[in-house]
Amino acid sequence: MKHSAAETIHLYLTLEQSSLLLEALIEQPFKTVFEIIGSLNLQAQQFYQATCDQQQPQLIILDNADFSLCIRALGELPYNRVSGLIHYLHQQLSTQLVNATELSADNTATGTRA
Repeated sequence: MKHSAAETIHLYLTLEQSSLLLEALIEQPFKTVFEIIGSLNLQAQQFYQATCDQQQPQLIILDNADFSLCIRALGELPYNRVSGLIHYLHQQLSTQLVNATELSADNTATGTRA
């Protein structure tokens, strides 16, 4: 299913970070996470390209509901294991929110629509 830009979240994660996210999801009831695990596994294939630096963050796209489920799943793991990733995700979301607000303000000022 296609989602509009407003319904998706673009994250940049390293292989280690995406593995931690998958680990958290695996602990959840299968019927609620199997689709997102499949999507994340498909997107993680980019880490296994010959030219890819696994320490370099790669784009991962999630819809809002899947992102919410990921955050809830991370919240069930020990704090010391996930606090760095949660902080990193918060920084990315804050940056996206600021950018979206600025874009909206620019479009309003010029009379265009995003």
